[in-house]
Amino acid sequence: MTDVATKPRPGSSLRGFSAPLILITGLVIVPFGLALLFNSYTAPDDEAYVRMAFASVAGATVAITAVLGLLIDRIVRRASISTIAIFAVIALVVVPWQLAAISSASDLLLARLGL
Repeated sequence: MTDVATKPRPGSSLRGFSAPLILITGLVIVPFGLALLFNSYTAPDDEAYVRMAFASVAGATVAITAVLGLLIDRIVRRASISTIAIFAVIALVVVPWQLAAISSASDLLLARLGL
């Protein structure tokens, strides 16, 4: 192989962040932090319900973006088939789960607002 073929394409590296760190941050820390930050610690009103629903959707979006971003990164960097398969399985589990969470947040918001 030539030297050019063994180097990752410019702009495709994670810039020092490991995949487990990105997964933990994107799937646990950021969504949990958003839920804590935008939670209503008193009797919630309509604004609090909307704020909590949007925080839930934002957390799910971050989780989906993190998982799909890691999968795309592995494909672009031409990782081994087993590594790509592992990240594809993780994406196939996380994406529908988070889409269901988004749907649940919208249903819960409509129920709480009485619409």
